[in-house]
Amino acid sequence: MFLIESRSGIRIVTDPYDAETGYTPPEITADIVTLSHHHHDHNNVTAVGGLPRVIDTIGEFHINGLFIEGISSYHDEVKGEKRGRNTIYMFTIDGLTLAHMGDFGQPITGEQVKALQGVDVLFIPVGGVYTLDHKQAAEVVKILKAKVTVPMHYKTKHCTIKVAGVEPFIQEMPVVKHVGSTVLLSASTLPSEQEVWVMDYIQ
Repeated sequence: MFLIESRSGIRIVTDPYDAETGYTPPEITADIVTLSHHHHDHNNVTAVGGLPRVIDTIGEFHINGLFIEGISSYHDEVKGEKRGRNTIYMFTIDGLTLAHMGDFGQPITGEQVKALQGVDVLFIPVGGVYTLDHKQAAEVVKILKAKVTVPMHYKTKHCTIKVAGVEPFIQEMPVVKHVGSTVLLSASTLPSEQEVWVMDYIQ
């Protein structure tokens, strides 16, 4: 779960989790909530205050001056037969393009690569089992060439979901930084080369 806030104060929450994940849902408000799919660890809309608009499908959305695009994908490598569909969300905010891959679990297609072309910040699952594993995620990172990649959906000491930790993924990456739980980003301050930013989580 990530909170993305624009310079004008528009707040987006992605894939809010419930307490069964091992994490305590924070007290948080938002204007928009995106749901990549309807599993309990990604669709806890009731945890988000502020009467947000909920987006849980593919398509193009213009909300409060922001552009959001939902891109079709699958939660597994067999076109959703195991775990269903997944929606990738692209956000165009303050001159930046961010992509949240949700529980992306398939080989990336040419059509998806084309849709994600030019992404600046990529949020990608790396823990395997239910999504891409570390090697598959590393290959997508190399293809999409985002300046900043934020790994997600991996095992921590609080997480109850049986997935791998982040360490195998970061060993695949040449430049890795630990950046804390909050980062301030702008188009002018993006790194010149690709970097992986490992964020702290709030429990």
